[in-house]
Amino acid sequence: MRSGGAPDVLIVGAGIAGLAAALRLADRGLRPLVLEEARRVGGRMTTDRRSGFAIDTAVTLFGNRFRGMRALVRRLALPTAPAPFSLGIRDERGERGYRAQRPLDLLGDASLSLAARWAAARVLADILRSGPAVMHGSSDRAGGLDGESVGEYMSRLGAGGEELLTRVFEPGLRAALGGAPRESSRFAFLQVLWNTLGAGFWNIADGVDRIPEALALMVPVELGARVDEVRGAGSGVEVDVSSAGSRRTMSARAAILAIPGDRIPSLYPEAPDWIRGPASRTRYSHVASAHIALSRPPDCPHAGYAFAIGSADGVGVLELEHLRAEGRCPPGKGMVSVYFVDTPTFRCLEVDDATLCARALAVVEQAFPGSAETAEFTHLIRWPTGIAMFPKGRLGELIGLRAALAGSDAPLDLAGDWLDGVSCESALAMGQQAAERIAARLAE
Repeated sequence: MRSGGAPDVLIVGAGIAGLAAALRLADRGLRPLVLEEARRVGGRMTTDRRSGFAIDTAVTLFGNRFRGMRALVRRLALPTAPAPFSLGIRDERGERGYRAQRPLDLLGDASLSLAARWAAARVLADILRSGPAVMHGSSDRAGGLDGESVGEYMSRLGAGGEELLTRVFEPGLRAALGGAPRESSRFAFLQVLWNTLGAGFWNIADGVDRIPEALALMVPVELGARVDEVRGAGSGVEVDVSSAGSRRTMSARAAILAIPGDRIPSLYPEAPDWIRGPASRTRYSHVASAHIALSRPPDCPHAGYAFAIGSADGVGVLELEHLRAEGRCPPGKGMVSVYFVDTPTFRCLEVDDATLCARALAVVEQAFPGSAETAEFTHLIRWPTGIAMFPKGRLGELIGLRAALAGSDAPLDLAGDWLDGVSCESALAMGQQAAERIAARLAE
């Protein structure tokens, strides 16, 4: 990166997409500047710390097939560790466990009918046939997977498909997909399965926020800088920024908007229709989580638990932090995180703190009797912008948008997971790809 002088590219948003874009631009010899409204970097990759507990706020695990994230962490020289993960699903028939990287757990589940296991084999075969199309950053190859919903796909697999969806995938993927899997695109469903059941996980010691914090030491970032408007100006851009009680206008050769898609039309009012339309139709799930610190961890075999009955109460999944990764809990203590999602009868962001805490504690006590009496505190997190939603047909629209961005000569580009898939790896890839497009334009 050239030192000194005005920035070549202004990047709006210091989540992983914006920071990755800045680093790639610096690698290409350009001067980036990241503008972030919040007082810390990371976006949905942050960690709260309280009484010796490290609580990852949104991103909590990294898939073994997250090649971009692996390469970045190696460059940042951050310590990593494998994160063995298994999910227990409870229903009226008891508890069943499925381990990451062990698809045979599903095929060999004797509690499922032969028809359901045959449907599972067909789903796994479809994942293998999809290959690179379900890799994060490569969703432009996956248009053929976007023509039906998960409900339609599983129905096409017969009664066994419906059983598999009801008893395994709906409870097991409710939190990962931000709501009812039945309404998601087959693309998003297969992408998530590829990175969970098929790949396994790893993690960062002491908290996922170490990644964006280390990145922010390598590129210039201005915190507390709210961007009010972005517009074209001659061959470059102008950005109105409010910070420290004052407002100023900054100029640059180009800009990257690494923000949620639904914010783009108001921030970039002169956006052409081919950007405005797809961006305005971006939708995110609502997520609330209650993290219950325990003086004594429960004795249980799985790192996560889901429930095939009682889902109307909005419980997505329970995850045991002391089993997720090292450094998350003080020695001898534990933490159970309860993730809530919206349902027709429960709106997780509208419930008051006291009710949400009480409901989480009751869920943990029901799952692990005796845990409530060991609770030390409950830490609440709410995300109005949770997981990017991919209903049937959404990916096709975004493939068109990304193709238009690649062919555009405008000094403005877009980044974020909403363009590619349900993962921080998608955000990283989209940031890097936006930076490459901008660097190529500025080199012309």
